[in-house]
Amino acid sequence: MAERTRQISNEMITQLPLFDANGSFGKPCRTEPEYPTAAAYLTHLDRLGVQRGLVYSVEGSEFHPATGNRKLLAELDATPGAHERLAPALVIGMQMRHEMGAMEELKAMMRTRRIRALRAFPTRMRHALGQLEPVIEELAAFEPTLFLDSREGVPVHDLLAFANRFPSVPMVYMQGMWGNLPTMFDLLRRCPNIVIETSWIHSRNSIELMAREFGAKRLIFGLGYRSHAGASIAELAHLDLDPAGVRLLAHENLERLLGLRPGASEERKPAAPLFQRLIEGRPLELDLVDAHGHMGPFGRWLQGDAEWEEQIPDAVRRMDKIGIKTMIVSGLHAIFSDPLEGNRLLEARLAGYGERFRGYFVFNPCYADELVSHFDEFFAHPFWVGFKVHTSGWCLPVTDPRFEPMFAYANRRRLPILFHTWDGPYDTPFMFTEIVKRHPEAIFIMGHSGGGTNARIQAEQLAAENPNVFLEWCGSFTTPRLYEGTLRRVGADRVLFGTDGMLHSFAWELGRFLSLDLPEAQLRPALGPNMRRILALRR
Repeated sequence: MAERTRQISNEMITQLPLFDANGSFGKPCRTEPEYPTAAAYLTHLDRLGVQRGLVYSVEGSEFHPATGNRKLLAELDATPGAHERLAPALVIGMQMRHEMGAMEELKAMMRTRRIRALRAFPTRMRHALGQLEPVIEELAAFEPTLFLDSREGVPVHDLLAFANRFPSVPMVYMQGMWGNLPTMFDLLRRCPNIVIETSWIHSRNSIELMAREFGAKRLIFGLGYRSHAGASIAELAHLDLDPAGVRLLAHENLERLLGLRPGASEERKPAAPLFQRLIEGRPLELDLVDAHGHMGPFGRWLQGDAEWEEQIPDAVRRMDKIGIKTMIVSGLHAIFSDPLEGNRLLEARLAGYGERFRGYFVFNPCYADELVSHFDEFFAHPFWVGFKVHTSGWCLPVTDPRFEPMFAYANRRRLPILFHTWDGPYDTPFMFTEIVKRHPEAIFIMGHSGGGTNARIQAEQLAAENPNVFLEWCGSFTTPRLYEGTLRRVGADRVLFGTDGMLHSFAWELGRFLSLDLPEAQLRPALGPNMRRILALRR
């Protein structure tokens, strides 16, 4: 029955009038604009096959709400097709009640344009969420919906107090990801007027768990950063929800909140054939290798199916559905507990699946004396193909001398080492500068491509200067820095596709990669050939 449900939903997906709740345009002060104009945002929607978007003015959020709101409406009036496809969201701040004529102007906009959507950025505008109460009280007659960005860092108790103060005002919690999941579940449980926007929810099973516990009416669709491309579209296509739930999430819930007529179903296919194949639920006919996976229970992550007996069949099902031939995994037990026991457990659970799973041997230098003596024993088995290092999890810099036996062994055997890399004191890519030169035969894989913006730039430079450095894909979405530029800078032969499954969603990560604004010929090497070439180097 579940498989039949998904087939129906996959047939629907290219005809659904997708409605992005997370749109904006305008020029920020700190970075280049993602969409300088409404026309640029519409072009992005067209490329991905999305019909409508809810948009606010970036100038309104970063400079001055009233000025930004005027620019927003004027540009929508001047842009062909904008009125039919773009719904305005007005930016508000507590200061507006003390600016001459600001509230009267805001009310006039809401009345004449029938606008219900309000965007608030309290932290950015240097006031507390509770200080917006008088603004909402004045606007209550317009039946507003308030959209709040999770990255504002508003304390949970403030969110709860505000939601309970205005039980008839829907509040949309925007752009939360795995670290916000406990908060999101608690908000949904405590406040029936809170709704979750899903653009950043890339963790496996999370949306289904929310829909199962609180109903699909509490969820709305969004695209996230421009650099996310079609990730959330692919996730929508692969959710284990019935067709009615998919429609609610895709557009109906947002239309209801804003009092808009339903969008008309029409065929709006994205341009990329491989991406199209993915969202239609057909496996990619490629030798697809997932270079970054994890397995096993993990108490810091909301999974739903934490035990091996549940996870392994689900992993195989998901791999089959999208066409992953081989997934290279490390054991979470080995990373966050006893590495020797965890490594043995991973092999015992997965070695019987042959080429479907291969393993990274977790090397935690806190246990270096114990682990080094077992290198030859483990790497005599075909299951093991390289090393995995998670320095941030261990609070150890990659320059710690206890890593040296692993580096030397990988160099001697020409093995890959997958590192968790991120901005910070433990594994930012510049810290590898001398290490990769000392071990030219080892393959250094920068997991997450460095992480944030600064670390991505470092990772690109490190790879450009060292032929034994590769960038790995998953988790690289935390920066608005476009990956199209990264691929051009380092070359298509120096990038590896990975999902971070079973923590991340396979479909979300693959959908983002396949919907990059590049010819598919530039994407294919990362999907399998590059990793196969690395594995073939082994002595």
